Amino acid sequence: MTRPRKDPTAWRSTPEGREKYRAARERAQALANELGFDHGLEANDVFREFRVFMLPAKANRYGFELRCEVVMCGYLDKCQPGHGPLA
Repeated sequence: MTRPRKDPTAWRSTPEGREKYRAARERAQALANELGFDHGLEANDVFREFRVFMLPAKANRYGFELRCEVVMCGYLDKCQPGHGPLA
């Protein structure tokens, strides 16, 4: 007899998960605005946290860099070449 599997992503819908997402999203936006580089936001279901990391230029993204949520700089004049909505 097998047990039903638990959804490993269910934590994201909890109040704690939503708060962790909001904090990580704010951190990613602040870094993108400060540096002018796109940042990625990725959920880690094993450790139940969100990871924020700098992304390479749009033409050089591969693998997980294409699957993450991209947070772009909010100021077009600060966007670095290959980053932002105009890249």
